[in-house]
Amino acid sequence: MENHVEEFLNTLGDAERAGGRVLHELTGQASSLELRELLKKVAHDEGYYAGELAHHVRRLGGNASNKTGDFVEKVRAVGDFRGKLELLNRGQRWVIRKINENLPNVSDPELKAFLVVMAQGHELNIGALEQALRDGAS
Repeated sequence: MENHVEEFLNTLGDAERAGGRVLHELTGQASSLELRELLKKVAHDEGYYAGELAHHVRRLGGNASNKTGDFVEKVRAVGDFRGKLELLNRGQRWVIRKINENLPNVSDPELKAFLVVMAQGHELNIGALEQALRDGAS
């Protein structure tokens, strides 16, 4: 496995684990049942993506990270719930940007297809969280 691809996938995996932890914490703070369900769904996606990234690293002969990124502490430092959700969406946009930047360097077709779908999933989750914010999520 190429070193830069392994590093990229592990960085994404670390970020997804951090996102999952953040979402787990935010779920308990949500003011409505609908928002709780949305946050649980997005957290589920984050966990799925982290697991699949590790799977692809191992499948391609690399060493999968099990670290959690520092994003958790960044979100915890934000004072209000709405600000935490906004930062979460910025983090999801970062993941999409990193995928788009690195996709040309990925030669494995199975991994490339997964990353495209992962980016699309993040787009959908961003849209759902933005709608929740417009609807007054707190």
